[in-house]
Amino acid sequence: MPGVETQPTEPVSLGWRAGLPADIREDEAFVPFKTVGDFAKAHKETAAKVKDYEGKLANSIPKLGENATPEEREKFYNSLGRPEKPDGYELDGEDKNAPEWTGYWRNELHKIGVPKDQAKAISAAFNKQIGSMVEQHNAKILKANSDAAAALKTELGDKYDASVALVSRLWKQWGKTEVEFDKAFATETSANRVTMMRFLLNVAAKTGEDTSLRGTVQRTESPKAGYDLSKFNLPKARV
Repeated sequence: MPGVETQPTEPVSLGWRAGLPADIREDEAFVPFKTVGDFAKAHKETAAKVKDYEGKLANSIPKLGENATPEEREKFYNSLGRPEKPDGYELDGEDKNAPEWTGYWRNELHKIGVPKDQAKAISAAFNKQIGSMVEQHNAKILKANSDAAAALKTELGDKYDASVALVSRLWKQWGKTEVEFDKAFATETSANRVTMMRFLLNVAAKTGEDTSLRGTVQRTESPKAGYDLSKFNLPKARV
């Protein structure tokens, strides 16, 4: 305003910063430090942190970019522990698996970029699961066969053993195979095995091949209670 005298502003003292080069002495980064000693202490702490970070980053693996080149991807996966080539994997149970199976999974795991140790752990878990499924499947078949055999034995009554012998003989005679009847159906469901037994017993009855069931001596006894002889169309006992 007219007639008002303004007092000149005194320059702010730079203190220790006055000794810095002209282009940085007024840099805001140095303003918080009142003395050279304060700056030195802060620098020492910062240098220690930098050294610590450098040590941690030395073994770090940078994140793979979305637009990474094939070469960058190869380098990245290998740095994670993936073998350079598929045959570098050591899979669980590979000495027992088919070479084709092992080769397929080695190629797939390498393509995906799975580290070597993880690939072995994954194959072990996979084999354990498959093994458990196979055991359950086999146990189910064995139980079904056992239950079916028990039911058939009840149906045939005292003719069961003779019927089994007859079926086995017919299987070898007409089937012209060296494989025993029971072994031929060892991995099949009970339905196939029992159906084939009933079929052969029926054929034997209609073709007169069921002499082992009749015996060499004439019999007068009645069929065992609960035994339906007609189910297989076998001839009645001669009197």
